[in-house]
Amino acid sequence: MRSSKPALCRRHPQRATNVRSSHAVALAGSACALASALACGSSTPPVAAPNTETAQTCESRRTQLHRFVAAETAPGAQMEVRPDLPVALLGGVIGQGHALEVSAGAVSLDGVALPGQTEAARMGELQLRLEREHAARAYPPGAGEAARQKAPALYLALGAQTDLRTVRRWLDAIPAEFRVYLVFRTPTEPPSGADGSVAILEQLHTESDPAARKTVAEAGYARWARCPALLGAVNGIPAGTPSERWPALQSAVLQHLPSCECDQIDAVPLRDLLLAEQRAGAASLGAVPADFLRDERCGAALGQQPLQQVLKYVEAFDARHSGGYSEDALQFENVVTNELLLPHVCPALPGETLASLQRQRRTFFWKVPGAVHCQAWQFEPLQPGSPMGTWRRLAEAGEEPLAVHYWQGAEEIRLYGPVSADGSKPTDDRSWACSQEFKMKAVDAASIELEKGRWFFDPSACERAEEQEAEFPGCIASLAAPLAQPVASVKPPK
Repeated sequence: MRSSKPALCRRHPQRATNVRSSHAVALAGSACALASALACGSSTPPVAAPNTETAQTCESRRTQLHRFVAAETAPGAQMEVRPDLPVALLGGVIGQGHALEVSAGAVSLDGVALPGQTEAARMGELQLRLEREHAARAYPPGAGEAARQKAPALYLALGAQTDLRTVRRWLDAIPAEFRVYLVFRTPTEPPSGADGSVAILEQLHTESDPAARKTVAEAGYARWARCPALLGAVNGIPAGTPSERWPALQSAVLQHLPSCECDQIDAVPLRDLLLAEQRAGAASLGAVPADFLRDERCGAALGQQPLQQVLKYVEAFDARHSGGYSEDALQFENVVTNELLLPHVCPALPGETLASLQRQRRTFFWKVPGAVHCQAWQFEPLQPGSPMGTWRRLAEAGEEPLAVHYWQGAEEIRLYGPVSADGSKPTDDRSWACSQEFKMKAVDAASIELEKGRWFFDPSACERAEEQEAEFPGCIASLAAPLAQPVASVKPPK
């Protein structure tokens, strides 16, 4: 969200970058755009004065106002301001897209409840609907992959105490083509009261009750639209949600604005008032990118921490890094992005990520020399949380069962076996036909990189990888090869 502030209204840089709540940033721009009589920092509300602009300037401003109201604009995704949502001082706003609201025992998509008696059933229904929508999306001939992948944003509202594993399960149910944002509440603060104009705009941005918003808006219309026909029309529109009230306001202004004398309209503050009506209550909610939380490193680094704590990490990142941007061209979406948040919020090392996935009994995929497809191997810890256990191949038709043991250190893992037909434990002291140690170098969104080769988190990434990138030599590869090959002799580590 951009805030362009003239020199008269600049705030202290540290305050501007550390707080930057959605309504505070929007307010700075709106308040300073008011008529010159409404000076920033005034200690008493100014008395409304007749428009003293030249006739040409006045008419130009009224024309711009008419064009603004006539534009095909719509409020962002409609979300409920729930008290259980996490709270954050961040600048992201809710725009166009789907609204997914998850609460105890109920889930709604764009205000319509999803069927299902269990969380898994509701997740399945959500995934089905979103995949169907994406498949039906029409693309022009010759559209590039970037255009094909661009789907609507999806705003995900979850309780502040929702643990990250649950958050990631919902992210898994949302197709990757959708851009996901986490919804949060901004702290409620009383209107400043320093300027009557400022207070009107603040209250419209933050007030969630439709009737109260209507009362506040009527005070603004009386102040900036001293035209009886227009005032009667807008005051006669009932309270309601922005999606209900805005079309009626739009029609009334377009019909009656041309009949008003130019000096009866303060076009600049009236435009801000109409914009606040269009987005009524939106500043009570904000949104922050959430796709970075899909990454396995986030699961490893954050574990089961609550969503509120995750947003605190985002706040800390925002406060630390936003100071590098010009105060007069502060753009929230340039600072808080998925790419920048991932290493800051989820700084898990390769070994931490692998250990976390082992505890979840996850399956990894890797390319074996001579195999047509990537092989799938599942970790089976000896005990919950143990750094040792069995790594078992999920054999396809025609493949023999195969398993080896593992023992993981910080950033290395030893594989040894094979596990005999009568069974064995990773703690057994015996001479193994194959014993090989792998050192982990790095981790990315798709895999863990070893000194040679990679272990992938999903089969599609493995299948797309080049053979020289995914394969690695050694006795483990020989054991897993589809054809009988002599087992390479590797000296066990001391």
